[in-house]
Amino acid sequence: MRKRDRDPRRWIVSVAEDIGRFRLSDFAGGNVSLRAGDLIYMTPRYTGSRRRWRLEPKDIVVVDFRTGEAFGRSRQVSREATLHLAIYREFPDVGAVIHAHPFYSMVFACKGKPILPTAEYTEKLGAVPLTEPAPAHSPELAEAVVKALTRTRAKGMDHGMAVLIPFHGVVCVGRDLDEAFDILNRVETSARIRLYSTLLGERTPEDDSGG
Repeated sequence: MRKRDRDPRRWIVSVAEDIGRFRLSDFAGGNVSLRAGDLIYMTPRYTGSRRRWRLEPKDIVVVDFRTGEAFGRSRQVSREATLHLAIYREFPDVGAVIHAHPFYSMVFACKGKPILPTAEYTEKLGAVPLTEPAPAHSPELAEAVVKALTRTRAKGMDHGMAVLIPFHGVVCVGRDLDEAFDILNRVETSARIRLYSTLLGERTPEDDSGG
């Protein structure tokens, strides 16, 4: 199926299922959205904690980007809807946003350390930075994530980007949902490799710089 022919709801359901299956988030939270014109398709509230990342197309919430009005079977938008909408407003070329709590990346988020690239296919990301701390589900968090993504974009990133939220998780953005998912997978791969490298006793750039 060509991307332009995809049903946004089914696309989100498929990606949400893969997030749960491949342990790219825990069940404490996380949310997925994509933009199609003036409509934002978004996973509903409690996607992780109550639905275990298993959704049906009818569960997906649709938000009018111009008015903020939610409609469809479920109008319970994710509690991080403010974050998603702020990213779409600031970056018109972003077509999808994934917020997740990946098992390995959470270690770096909670320790306040960026994730440096580890393999050839993670070099494109550069170092995944941290945002300023901010309360979950707040306008302050949305502002902190937008600022961190803006700094990343200023470094010449013209494709998908990712940032870590201290004590919270990761936000990945892409031109479409496949790219955002790909970025999430690459971030988690780097985190896993760096942690296992530490177990093998290998020094890291942070060790050499005193960080």
